Amino acid sequence: MGGRGSGGGKGGGGSGAAKKIPTGEGITDKNELINLYNSISGNSNLSVDQRVKAMHDIQERIKELDAKKAADLKQKRLDALAKARAKRAENKKNGIKPEKKEKDPSKKKAKMSIDSTISDLKYELKRNVDNGGYADFRDTQIKDNGKYITFFVRDIGRWKNPPEARYGEDYDWQILTKSSGKQIDKVVKKMAKQSGRKLRWGTGEKNWVEIDIPKMKGD
Repeated sequence: MGGRGSGGGKGGGGSGAAKKIPTGEGITDKNELINLYNSISGNSNLSVDQRVKAMHDIQERIKELDAKKAADLKQKRLDALAKARAKRAENKKNGIKPEKKEKDPSKKKAKMSIDSTISDLKYELKRNVDNGGYADFRDTQIKDNGKYITFFVRDIGRWKNPPEARYGEDYDWQILTKSSGKQIDKVVKKMAKQSGRKLRWGTGEKNWVEIDIPKMKGD
C-alpha cells in the first residue's frame, strides 16, 4: 500500500522543460530586436531575473548589429577611396586629366546686375560690331526663361544668303558673316568677364542674334 507514490507522480518534482525565453538569437533586423526588447520588458509572465537577462542579451545583439553596420560602412568608404586612388593613378599614367566640375552659377553673386549687363551689352555691340547700316537697336527683345534671360537683337552685323538659297531678298535663314561673328563673339566674351556671367550666343531665323544671360545670386 505504501508503494503507491513512492516513485513520485508523473509530474513529480517539476512541470516539465522550462519554456525558452527568446533573446533575439538569429535576428538580424534591429527594429525587430527593439520590438522584442519592448515585449520582454512588459511581459508579466516572466520573473524580474528572466526579463533582465533576456533584455541584456537583446541589447548585446543590438550593439553587435550596430558595430557590424559601422564596420561595413567604414570598409565601404575605404574600398571607394582605394578605387578612386587607383582610377586617378590609371588616368595619370594614361595622360587623362580630371574633369573640373562646374559650379552652379545661381549660387554665386554676379559682378553686374542683369539690367546693367544688358545695357552695357547693347552699347558694346553697337560700338564694336559693323551693323551694315541696318541695325538701330530699336528692334530688340528680352525673354525670361527661368534660369536665364535671353536678349534678342535683329540685323546686327552683316548677313549673306547660303549657297543653296534662291530668290535671295526674302530668304529667312541668312548666315552671319565670319567677320561679324568674330566681332560679336569678342563683345560677348568681354561682357562675360565684365559681368561675371557665362554669356552664350547664337543666331536664329530672320537675322536675329540671341544672347543668353544666366541668372545668379541676387537676381
